[in-house]
Amino acid sequence: MERIVRFIRQEAAALWIFALVFMAGALNAAGFLQYGQTLSHMTGNLTKLGLTMTGQCPEPFWWFFVFILSFILGATVSGYAFPTHSRGQWRRCGLVLISSGALLLLSAFVHGVPPLRMTLLALVLGAQNGLALRYRGILTRTTHVTGHLTDLGAAIGRMIKARAFLGENLRPFMLHLCALLFFLLGVVTISLTHTHLPGAFGAIDLCGFLYVLLGGLMLLNLFKA
Repeated sequence: MERIVRFIRQEAAALWIFALVFMAGALNAAGFLQYGQTLSHMTGNLTKLGLTMTGQCPEPFWWFFVFILSFILGATVSGYAFPTHSRGQWRRCGLVLISSGALLLLSAFVHGVPPLRMTLLALVLGAQNGLALRYRGILTRTTHVTGHLTDLGAAIGRMIKARAFLGENLRPFMLHLCALLFFLLGVVTISLTHTHLPGAFGAIDLCGFLYVLLGGLMLLNLFKA
């Protein structure tokens, strides 16, 4: 048991990253289930922005323009609050998560105005992605699935080139693989639970509660990263 606790403390950074990736998958799924939009994927939103400019997308142009600006604003806030990626700032990340969770819960008051609530979701995801957490020298952005897929493939290529599939060569591969799996797990979890939520408590509200809970755990510094 003591060895398990020691391992958890040593790998706390990875555990926090996976928890945040899980939340990104959950919130992205919640936005899609409630409003039909995936708000962490700015590649898709920038594509839709271009399509609206040529009349090939039914949604209004300003939707995607505002979503992108909101995502940038969230990342700007995180960049200002955390100008470096030092280990000592891990605990302070809890403040961002608690604030994000509170914002998601408060956004329930504007659930009748979908574009406004979706804008707030993009803001939260931008703030989370802007934290850019580092694990053993590997910089990770927790809502950026395309980046994890790219880094996973690059890690495989480096292992093949070096003909070494264990040790330090294996670590980046496992980190990005687990991140992808946790994102998928977040999506599946929200998909399976959102229909069983009571009353007006929707998938986004559940995500807000989970963000506050995760932020509180980081502030408590339950596992020293």
